[in-house]
Amino acid sequence: MNLSFNKLMLAVCFSGTLILTSVTGTRAEVVVFDGVTTVQTPIRIKVLTKGRIFSEGGRLVDLYLDDNHLKKILTGADGYGYFKYIPQSPGFKEITARADGISASGLILVMGKSEKAIIIDVEGAFKDTIFSEKLQADSRKVVKALSQDYQVIYLSRYVGKDISKRWLARKDFPKSAVLRWQGPNTFKKLDKRGVHLYAVIGSAALISAAKKHIEHRYTFEESKDGKIVKDWDEILNLLKPSGPAVSQEKDPV
Repeated sequence: MNLSFNKLMLAVCFSGTLILTSVTGTRAEVVVFDGVTTVQTPIRIKVLTKGRIFSEGGRLVDLYLDDNHLKKILTGADGYGYFKYIPQSPGFKEITARADGISASGLILVMGKSEKAIIIDVEGAFKDTIFSEKLQADSRKVVKALSQDYQVIYLSRYVGKDISKRWLARKDFPKSAVLRWQGPNTFKKLDKRGVHLYAVIGSAALISAAKKHIEHRYTFEESKDGKIVKDWDEILNLLKPSGPAVSQEKDPV
């Protein structure tokens, strides 16, 4: 059994663990997708209305921004509905969608133009933590430290926003948007919105996809497209912002 197969099976186990530990008794009938943009850069708020199993369109949805009513929209035949939003200030914006007595929430991260973002691949970066409380604690400590200097953006390739977000909250990781992986187009959309993608942490496959978009790429797997790191502390040391240079000049006599 080779190393790449072991890594694949570990990712599958991690994804399965997220799903099994996040199952709820009812199926959500309204979904609000998270998003990331910059101040005064438009973004489409995206919602999905569902029946018990399949998408269900033609439903009226009330959208709220931090409890203030934004708009009533009608979802299309595919169940999706959109609303153009232009944020005027940075920070987290909570979007709530209500339809037929059912509600759901999503998060829009609005970044300042000068802020830097770090993408973290949920399944790729955290998969080893399912077998080790120490690794889980180390990863949480480092992500919290990084969130002091960067905006953290989570990316889910398999299990989706809701399951990933519940797991991250339960394990006390910093709050942020969780984006659904849509191939390299995910990075292109963020670039187009002016998001400064400074670094990415994740699987070798994701690191490879980010090669043309993100300069600083870190992975725990074998990779030719990024830096292989041994642990989370090494990532923190590599990404820790440098302090101001100390002058070596002596005071005049």
